[in-house]
Amino acid sequence: MPDWWPETTPDPSLLPELEIRVARFLGVPLPEVRKPSTRFKVPSYPGAKLRRVKNVDLDRLAPAIHAALQVAGAIVRSLRNPPSNRASLPVDPATWRAELLAVREVPSLHSLAGDLWRRGIPVAQLDILPPPRFQGLACIVAGRPVILLGHRNDEPARLAFYVAHEAGHIAYGDCEENAPIVDEEDLVDTSDIERRADRYAWGVLAGGAQLPLPRTTAFRDLARKAVDSGRIRSIDPGTVVWAWATRTGEFQSGQLALRALYGHIGGGRILRQLFDENVDLKSANESDRALLRCVRGDPERDAVAHRQ
Repeated sequence: MPDWWPETTPDPSLLPELEIRVARFLGVPLPEVRKPSTRFKVPSYPGAKLRRVKNVDLDRLAPAIHAALQVAGAIVRSLRNPPSNRASLPVDPATWRAELLAVREVPSLHSLAGDLWRRGIPVAQLDILPPPRFQGLACIVAGRPVILLGHRNDEPARLAFYVAHEAGHIAYGDCEENAPIVDEEDLVDTSDIERRADRYAWGVLAGGAQLPLPRTTAFRDLARKAVDSGRIRSIDPGTVVWAWATRTGEFQSGQLALRALYGHIGGGRILRQLFDENVDLKSANESDRALLRCVRGDPERDAVAHRQ
């Protein structure tokens, strides 16, 4: 419920505002919302493509998908300086990687997400979503691509891969209006669409999926070798560690190596900083502001949680 809705007996004068918000969120005519007999249903997205999803069908994910698309719409409407040209990405990941390296930016979460924002492609991590959640979502809203992350992962290198993967779906035109690509957990998916997006991600981040990886199982040695390898190949050390973990399946050692590199936290803060730089919260209307509070790191919501 909105913050202004009291926990005690509600003021009847507040009901019209709540009815309007429900109508907007669900896309239901206001007279229908006011009928006591109306049975509300979450809008369906039959065109959505679920990838890497296990034991979760489209109907169960529909609430999370709908909520995410509403937040995406609020982000698009609240951009500070939306580019006038249509947002686009190079289809060849090597081209995007070269563009980042040309301005001395080793592909990382900050450089990738920052470049996407500059291209007019918002990137945000959501903190509030109805369960079950998704890992990543690439969508088109009001003609603009948007990338949303639904889990609360915080490792910058891990989030960078997810962002680059969803960017691959956008670059290849895999998603359309009301037909998002929805990725769930890190499950093996050998479909062409997912393998192509994975290749795109590794191509941007590391110059290809077959990058030489350290031969070690000791996390400190892995961290040291990741720094050396990253320096030689212009790769973020965290990306080397994440590639090693995904290839070997040794995610615990990978997490320890990221911790040794101080790369196990901070991804959410990076994404929130870019969000604040590009979204005008003060000019957003009240309904959009309520939706934008679902984005991770919202100062008002965090302040309430801190007081509690």
